[in-house]
Amino acid sequence: MNLSSATKLAERIRAELAPHCDRIEIAGSIRRRRPECGDIDLVCLPKTGGKAEIVARSQQTARLVKHGEQYVVFELANGFQLDLWFAHSGGGDLFAPEPSNWGALLLARTGSAAHNIHVCTVAHTKGLHFNPHRGLERRGAVVASETEEVIFTALGLDFIAPERRER
Repeated sequence: MNLSSATKLAERIRAELAPHCDRIEIAGSIRRRRPECGDIDLVCLPKTGGKAEIVARSQQTARLVKHGEQYVVFELANGFQLDLWFAHSGGGDLFAPEPSNWGALLLARTGSAAHNIHVCTVAHTKGLHFNPHRGLERRGAVVASETEEVIFTALGLDFIAPERRER
């Protein structure tokens, strides 16, 4: 699908799901402004109980293809694929706090694959590991994950605009 059509469709879907989210952003090839887009990726931070509402609303007009703990994949009526990725707001307990993984999911789901490999490589050179579902880790503990900016800073990189993440 061309970028213009994919963007319009993604924006309509985002608007439909937004009431069930604290945050929702378009990711993937649309966010990178690729001329042709193979699917729609949305990263969502659901409100309490919102994940079930998002899935139920999506099933009204799309066919559920697969789901996991942090994602749901639908096939739209036009055959296009919709990938919904669910971030968490953070939490844990006083001794093991877990920050939100919003930035990690947005970064990983925006891609590109080559850019994600670059992020992983830079992390490795600094003794870190980039887990696309949790964030930047050091010995299993999350050190940066809440925003893309925080992750880039922790890697010693300037922020890289989505349009420049093709590598």
